[in-house]
Order: sequence, then structure tokens, then C-alpha cells
Amino acid sequence: MRLLFVINPVSGGKKKADHATLIRNFFKERAEKIEICIFDGPASAQELKKTIQHWHPDRVVAVGGDGTVKAVASHLLHTQIPMGIIPAGSANGMAAELSIPTEFEKAMGIILEGKVQVIDAIRINQQEICIHLGDLGLNALLVKNFEQRGIRGKLGYALSSIKTLWQKQSLQVQIRNAEVHLSRVAFMIVLANARRYGTGVNINPDGNLSDGLFEVVIIRRLSLWELLKMIRRFKPFDPRKTEVIQADQVTIMTRRKAHFQVDGEYLGKISSVKAEIMAKALQVLVPA
Repeated sequence: MRLLFVINPVSGGKKKADHATLIRNFFKERAEKIEICIFDGPASAQELKKTIQHWHPDRVVAVGGDGTVKAVASHLLHTQIPMGIIPAGSANGMAAELSIPTEFEKAMGIILEGKVQVIDAIRINQQEICIHLGDLGLNALLVKNFEQRGIRGKLGYALSSIKTLWQKQSLQVQIRNAEVHLSRVAFMIVLANARRYGTGVNINPDGNLSDGLFEVVIIRRLSLWELLKMIRRFKPFDPRKTEVIQADQVTIMTRRKAHFQVDGEYLGKISSVKAEIMAKALQVLVPA
């Protein structure tokens, strides 16, 4: 078996493991062939594409957080190459969604002996993909503040959360597709392929990665206490303060430009999002 490992060296904070060394040591006396690709910037995407084309791996493994997972997944859409995950980020939401443990050797066991699950992805504005969660508003601002603060890990998230909640502003949005045409005021609009954020917040309890649909979750009200309570107890948002729409495509327009993030990557401020499902787009390795 040929295994390509794609490592983000800056995922997870200062106390991160040396995954390249861990991987080489793990396979030192095994028969599998391995290749390691360091993914640390825009130029790495082209290098990864070339490596996949020329090396013909049987499996490609993302070693990092949700942003790394998304980057690797974008090269494997509609192929027969399964993607594995070794969680190594500040937030590992997609790994948690797929029941992949954070322990290195247990995650490696799934790479070698797990089963393949075929999941959907969301195409956004014809150029981005989302396999986990994307959103407009409060959480996207949190991602921006987290990236700018430079403190990784849980401490960075905690400090960024406090700053973000002081800055929160509501959004005036229009949500449209063939079935609905809504006008709403909200703090967040979530495009949800999955259920939980990496922090544990259950934003979309009925989400299913393989049902050919995604959910638009409208968060009308949100306080610091509610957010902290949900992170600690892994409870869903209060349904009295949310609204959920299932869709296979949707257009969202905001009166003012809003902060936007996809799979943990801040993408700037935008005023229009067009999202459509890509059914059965990606093979992923999960526990057998």
C-alpha cells in the first residue's frame, strides 16, 4: 500500500508533535511505502496536486486540523482515493465527526484498517468546498480573531471568544432557493454538512454527511453563557433561538458584508453566498 501523508507543520500550537518523525518511525519496519508532503502555504497546493498525480497513492492522509483536511479533500473529490485523518489541529471538528481519535497510533490504525465511507461536500461560490461547516457572522469573526491573535490551542480560542462576543453584530439576510424565500435577522448563518464544531458545540443535531443534503442553520440569538454552556456540555443550541432549513442548494445575501469562514479558514467579508451539494463526492476512512 502506498500512503501519502500531508502534514501542516503549524497546526495545533507550539507543543505539537513532530509528526514526520512519528510517521517514519511507525513505518520503519513495515511493508507499506510512504511519502511525506509538507503543506505550509499556497504553493504547497500545486506541489500536492503533482505528488498525487505522479506518485499514485492508495490513500492520502491529512495531518492537521480542519483547514488541512479541507485542503487535502479538495484534491480528492470524485476520485477513488480515500482520505485519512490524523487530528493535529487546534480544532479537529471533522475528525470528531468521523469518530477518529486524537491518539496517533489509534488514528493510524484507522488509516491502515478502517473502512471507507462516502460523504457529501458543499460547493460554495463555484470555487470553495466545505466538507464540515461554514458560516457567516459571529463564528467567522471568531476564526478571524483567532488567526490574528497568534495564540494557538484552547487558550487562543478562549481569548478570541471573549473578544468576539464584545464585537458581535446582527446580520440582515435573505435566504432563497426553489422552496423558500426568507428574510431574517441573525447573529450567525451556518452551512452545515456535519453536526459539531471542533469545540464541541452541536450546531446541527440532525446532520448527516451522506444524505445528499446540507442544513442552513439560522442562529437568531446567542450569549456568552449559552456558548460556554454548550461547549462544556456538548448540547445543541436552544431550538427556540434557531431555525433549520434542509437544502441541496441555496443563495444567501446580506445587507452589509459579513465575515465568512469555511472549515476553519477565514475567507474575508462577503455579501453573497451560493451553496450547492456535491453528493457522494469524497471517500474518507473511518473506524471499521
